[in-house]
Parts: sequence; C-alpha cells; structure tokens
Amino acid sequence: MKTNARAVIIGGGAIGVSVAYHLAKYGWKDVVLVEKHELTSGSTWIAAGNVSFYHPSFYCTQINMKSIEIFKQLEQETGQSTGWHTTGSIKTADNPDRMDELGYYYSMNRCLGLDVSFVTPEEMGKLHPLMNTDGLLGGLYWPDDGDVDPASMTQALAKGARKYGAELNLHTLVTGIEQKKSDEWIVKTDKGDITCEVVVNAAGLWAPEVSKMVGLEIPSIAIAHTHILYEKINAVEDRDTMLPLVRDPDKSVYLRQEMDSLILGMYEANGQQWKKNGVPWDYAQEELNPDIDNIADCIEAGMERFPVLGDTGFKHVTAGPITYTPNGDPLVGPAAPLKNFYQACGYSFGITQAGGIGHYLAGWIMNGEPEIDLWHVDSRRFGSHANWAYNHEKIADIYPRLYSTFFPNEFRDAARPNRTSPIYEYQKAGNAVFGDYYGWECPNYFPPEGEDAYETPSWRRSNAFKHVDNECKHVMNHVGIIDLTRFAKTKISGPGAKKWLNNMTCQKVPEKDGSIALSPMLDHKGNFKSDMTITRVNEEEFFCVTASIGKKHDQHWMLVNLPSDGSVQMDDLTYKMGCLVLVGPESRKVLEKTVYGDVSNDIFKFSSSREIYVGRTKCRINRMNYVGELGFEIFHPIEQQIAVYNALMEAGKKFDIKLIGMHAMDSMRLEKGYLAWKSEMTVHHTPLETNVGWTVKLDKEFIGKQGILKQKEAGIPLKLVCLVVEAKDSDPWGYNPILKDGERIGMTSSGGYGHRVEKSIALGYVTPEFAKTGTKMDVEILGKPKSAQVVTMPLYDPKNERMKS
Repeated sequence: MKTNARAVIIGGGAIGVSVAYHLAKYGWKDVVLVEKHELTSGSTWIAAGNVSFYHPSFYCTQINMKSIEIFKQLEQETGQSTGWHTTGSIKTADNPDRMDELGYYYSMNRCLGLDVSFVTPEEMGKLHPLMNTDGLLGGLYWPDDGDVDPASMTQALAKGARKYGAELNLHTLVTGIEQKKSDEWIVKTDKGDITCEVVVNAAGLWAPEVSKMVGLEIPSIAIAHTHILYEKINAVEDRDTMLPLVRDPDKSVYLRQEMDSLILGMYEANGQQWKKNGVPWDYAQEELNPDIDNIADCIEAGMERFPVLGDTGFKHVTAGPITYTPNGDPLVGPAAPLKNFYQACGYSFGITQAGGIGHYLAGWIMNGEPEIDLWHVDSRRFGSHANWAYNHEKIADIYPRLYSTFFPNEFRDAARPNRTSPIYEYQKAGNAVFGDYYGWECPNYFPPEGEDAYETPSWRRSNAFKHVDNECKHVMNHVGIIDLTRFAKTKISGPGAKKWLNNMTCQKVPEKDGSIALSPMLDHKGNFKSDMTITRVNEEEFFCVTASIGKKHDQHWMLVNLPSDGSVQMDDLTYKMGCLVLVGPESRKVLEKTVYGDVSNDIFKFSSSREIYVGRTKCRINRMNYVGELGFEIFHPIEQQIAVYNALMEAGKKFDIKLIGMHAMDSMRLEKGYLAWKSEMTVHHTPLETNVGWTVKLDKEFIGKQGILKQKEAGIPLKLVCLVVEAKDSDPWGYNPILKDGERIGMTSSGGYGHRVEKSIALGYVTPEFAKTGTKMDVEILGKPKSAQVVTMPLYDPKNERMKS
C-alpha cells in the first residue's frame, strides 16, 4: 500500500469508487481508495439499481443525466458489464396537486433538453399493461430512464479506476485522521499510514464516524429500507421488451422489472432507524430482518396498483441500511471549516447519482470550483443546528414523505422550533406563520388574529396571498418591521483587512468610515461565489453581511483564503447580533422618536452606516434594505433585541407600524430586481450578465478577475431580464423555460407576484438579442406557456427615489 498519495478516498461503495475512478481518469495518478471490507459491502449491495433523470432539483437532475451518460459507456470502456437496461420510467399522479408538481418537473426538464412527456392513464396502461390505472389523472414519462446492477456497475468503475492508475486497498480499516501543520492529511489505517493532500469521506454508513475523526458532526442516519423480489411472473417473462419503472408517489411505492419478475420498493410510514448510536465497524453486507407488518400497507398499495402482485409469491424480501439526511439529499463537497477535506456521503439514492457525482466532485477537487452549481447537495447547507438529535427527528418525518408532493412553499414541522430570535414570542403573539430558514424560525407572513394559522402548500397562489398583499401595500404606504436576525454577520479586522477584502471581492472596499458597498465575491472563473455587503467601521475593521443560508459556505470560503501571516482576523458575529429592518415612508419618523442622534436625510445619507443609540442600546444602523423603500437595517447586541424591538414598536404606534414577513420581502425584492443568492447569483453567472455589473472594478486585482476579462472579451453570453408574465393563479418559481416562438431562449431564475405593482414577475437569463425592453416571449409555468414581456428593471420605483428620500 502506498504511504503517500494526492488523494485518499475512504469507502468502497458506488460513490467512493466513482470518485476514485474520475480523479484517476482526469489525471490524478496518486489516488488511493481504502475500504474496510469488500467493495459494495455497505449500502450499495442492497440498492434496487433504479437510475432515473428525475430529481426535484434542476442541478441534481444534471447529476443524474451525467450518471446515465457514464453508465451507458462504462462497459465499452472497461470491459466490465454494468447491467444497464434502458426501460423508461413513469411517475404517476392521482390528484391535482401532484399534477401541478409534475407540470413543474416537465417544464424544468425541458430546460435541460430531456425527452419527457405527459401521458394519460390510457397511455400508461399501454406502456405498462400490468398496471391498474384506475384513479390516476396522468403522469410523466421518461423513455431514456433505466436501471443497473449496483455491484456490477461499481466493479466496472473499480476496473476503470485501476486502469487509470488508482490503488484500491480492500480489508483496510481507517483508524484515525490527522492534519499536519503543512495542511497535509495523515490517514491512519490498520495497514499503515498514508500522507495525502486531499481526503474524501465516502464512507456511507460509517461517514459520521469518519467525520468524528476530524472533529465534525454530520447529519446522516441509517434507515432500514426494504424491497421485495417476487416469484416468476409469466406475463413478464413472455414480453419482448422490458417494462418501464413506475413510481406511484401517492402510494409511496415503486416497481420495476427484474429479469422474469418484478421488484416492489417502498417508503413506509414508520421508517426504522438502525443503529442510532453508530453503525458497527464490523457490519458488512448483512441483511436485516424485514418487518413485514411495518410495510404491509405499502405491499397492499402495490397490489392495488399492480394486481398481478396479489397472485404472486415473494421470492426474496431484502432489508438493509441506507443513509438519510434531514432533507433526504446527500452531503457533498468541502467540509467546513476544514481545508482539503471533502464529503461524499449521506446518499439515499446513491446508485442514481454515483456516476454523476463522481464526475462533478472530481472536477471540484481538481479545479477548486464545481462545474455545475451543487449547492443543493453541498455539505455546508446545514448549519450547526443540524446535529444528530435534530436529524433523528427530521428523518422520522422525511423518510415516509420522500414520495410526498413537493411544494416550493412547504415548511415541515419536525425538529422545530430550533433557533429563534429573542422576539420570537412577540412574533407568535402577532399570529406569525413561520418558515424554517437555515434552522431559524422566521415569520413568512402575519394574518389577522384567528385567520389562516397555516399556509396551505401549493404550486398556485395560496391562502397566504391576500395577507402578503396587505403587508406589501402597508410597507409601501406606512411602516413595517422585518426580523432579519438570521443574516450571516462577520467582522474582518487587522492591518491586512482592507487589502485582503479588496482581493476577495470584485468591488472596491469602502474608503470612508461608515460607507457601505455591495461587494460580490467571485470564484476563480469570475462567477458568483457569494453576495456580500461590506461596511467600513475604520481603517482596520469591516462589518460583512451575507445571506443566512450561505453562512457556513461563505465563512468557509473566507477562512480558507485568509493570509497565513495573521494580518487578518475573522470573527463570526451571527449569533451575537440581531437585525431588525425598519422600512416604509414613515420609517424615519419612527426612528427619530427612538434614537439619540440626527437621522435626517442630510446627515444620514442612503448607503451609509452609523453607530446610534436606539433607546438605551448602541446599534449599528445601515441605511439600506432589500425591499426598495426608505429603510434602515438596525444591527444590535442580540441580548438587547427585545428592548430595541419594544422601543421601535412603541414609537411606531402612531404610524401604524406592523410586522412584515419573508414572503412580502421576497415579493418586493423581485419588483426591485434585487438578486438572490443561489437564484440569480450562481456559479453559472458573472456580475456582467446582471444589473450589478457596476460592482466589477477592473482597475484592481481580485479573485475571478481573469474570468471576468475572458467573458468580457468573448462577449456576454446571457443577460438577466425582468419579465412581466400574464399569469392568473400560478406564478413562476424559477427554472421555467423562457420561449420565443416555441424555442427555448433562456430560463427563469426566480419569480413570484409583485403586490405593489400588481403583476406576476419573473427574473431570468436570456441570450442578449432577446433582452431588449418590450421583447415579447413566453414563460412556461406548470407545463403551459404564458405570455410575457421584458420590462425595464427595476419595475418598482425605477429611479430609487423612495429609498433615497
């Protein structure tokens, strides 16, 4: 076994072997994989082998696409069969909400150029003659979906990995991991130590134990998953072509052909967590005792949809452990706060994504940036709140609902409330309807007392619509207060702070104390890395604010780029400071009644920051906001939030101050054309493609400058536009095709209803020739095209007179 390597991958399941294969194939010759038993002996061996294009996420669908591409050519490349079959797949719907969901997937898949179509119950019956279509409204059909043999596919990847120079060491147990002062890692095993540059934790069931070796706790728990292979079925054996995979999500079952029979898989109501305190190291490829009583409802549901199962005996019932995370998606990418340590674990659909994630993660490791936006699976998307206990509660909720209808505005109750602002009880008293944002309880809207205590999830305008409308109109005419305590807040200080920040952002760092600058951080290609505002406190201290959901991601990026000479210090202030945003034309009048100091327009100008007492509390107040009205972001010591809140609410009584929620804020930011991180601001776009191109200052050096110059020289490929859409009951949500004469010319990045302008709005990227104001086109919503037109951005208060008043 090698004692030195460029990368060590821990785990010999489908994911780990795929990462090793791709790293070696793409040029890293010193790649070592260590596996404590045989390949596939964790969860891979139990997998049903379904491989589908379907995924609720746009970018995860791309991972699946890459997997299928790889699986189809892997046998030719390696000489090892993968057991690939192209069978097609059907996803059914038996209620209108599910049909709406399928409409969203249809439109999203069309953005990716996939072959997907709506099918009627009659058409589904022809595609799968053994299916009872009673009660179905319709479905989606992907003709190019299929399945593989998980063990054969993994062995093919292993053969390819060895072919390209990777070393695979079986029966080698990792016993510890240490990092040297040089940042190199030492992976300790029972066969000796390996010194390496990069470690990839692809340990599957044992990934939490491997993470503990480097001081991390990850939210990954094993669930006993069951699928049943039936005895031979003559009607299957007699077919000339294979039957398509069928997912009946409303019955929480899937069914696919296996040789001359069928496999029924299920997500039962009571998922059985297995080995809650950690999977033993000596477990390997051992079946669990199936709990037939626990899955009886799913078996009956399978027989109802496929009556032939009722006349067929079980050939084998397979039960084995598969890992799950709080939202069912894996943990991939850099592991904060570590350097050169990557996660590739937490997979519940590992076979489907094994080929694709191996490709994309290898590129991420080698190039420093992912080829596509992998935020949906990024291990840093969960904050410190996502510990074992949190995940224990989440998994009990998520497992039986893996096939439940996905809604963009659904906030599930499990493991909540988790993290709350000090004024949480005041918000509850105001009849808040809360959402869960990076573990924070944040009000989405405030209906009148006794009304709509819960938002009914929907792809269409929900029962929240009228209340959000009231809040937007109130902010436009009076004054509101928004709790944005969840903002990620970081202090950057030291003699090298200014120089370092100037390199980290394409914007120039403010030169004057109290000045604020919108300061995007870019990756090395010049694409958006993060959205940040920088406030200069003094020559050696800066106050940086980024999106709450990006806290770990953004602070990790800054941390790994800190200079080694100690000239820059970084302090996380997120949980030490609250933020209340006072907005609306009466906001200055409210503030004047609470502060000790002059907040007039002449003294306190737009886009400036001051330290001012609000009541007895010293606050940093930034004159800016995300809704496009006169407003102030009031940052304060978290322990003083109630005092600050009470002072503002008391002063605001005569001005009819009201609490405002997240839904209203998002509606208003769309009207202003303000970008959202991981919507408009992704790794696929640069500032030059958007309305914040003015933040790019090419007369200085910064990360991503060469990428920006390259794009500028080649020509801007896409432009962000604001579209007004003729939609009546369902607005764009993002990832909608933008069409011109039936041809796709772009895709929406986000959308919704603008209550102040009373129009349905989409932000999206189109090729430049279609970006001119007045250009007419269509936006496809839930599978149906809606007329749209490019309008000047911002749609609301285009001269920003209200903000600067």
